[in-house]
Amino acid sequence: MPARPVVRGLRRAELISLDPTASAVFYRALLDWTPAPAGIGLDCWVGNRRCAVMRAPRADEQPGWRLVFAGTSQDGSLTGPDDTTALVAKGRAQHGPWAPRPRPGEPCWIELRTTDPQRADLFWADTLNWVVRTDRPGSDYVVGGRPLASRTKRRSAGWGWLCFFAVTDVDAAGAQVLELGGTITDQDEHPLLGHTVVIADPAGATIGLASSNTWG
Repeated sequence: MPARPVVRGLRRAELISLDPTASAVFYRALLDWTPAPAGIGLDCWVGNRRCAVMRAPRADEQPGWRLVFAGTSQDGSLTGPDDTTALVAKGRAQHGPWAPRPRPGEPCWIELRTTDPQRADLFWADTLNWVVRTDRPGSDYVVGGRPLASRTKRRSAGWGWLCFFAVTDVDAAGAQVLELGGTITDQDEHPLLGHTVVIADPAGATIGLASSNTWG
């Protein structure tokens, strides 16, 4: 990319799905999203805020969730250690420490799961103009003095970026996941979010759920 962006949060999360309509049915029931047809697939809304896009894969794309960071430069893609991918899109952050508080169904935190934290720090913090902080566990990447993301070597959800979405009751949401045909892959006490669950939808795409009305 020709210039380093200043990334203060997310534009949205993006689900690459072999069946976007089926995915929209699952997440509408779980997170109360309102899906609407868009040029590339389905936009998913919580009130007046777009939180996700669902679309079919293009050539060589693997199904699953991918983060779209909000930056100040041109749109582009990033591939870091562990073959972790993300996008950077022009525009203001819709979700993050500089955005309005997350409502139920919206992203409330992001976490990088990596085999090599030092290499991950060098790539993501340098590329996206973040500060690495080591004095507060669970809040590892900071922008403008505000915590933006954590990183860990836990692999329960695979390597790469994991997006947590806000729910009113984590245990009730976990039970609903099972009723809808998904699975729970991990339950944990997160250092910032408290009680969380990591779930996989019926197609295997993974997100986290946390009871939070703040970013992190």
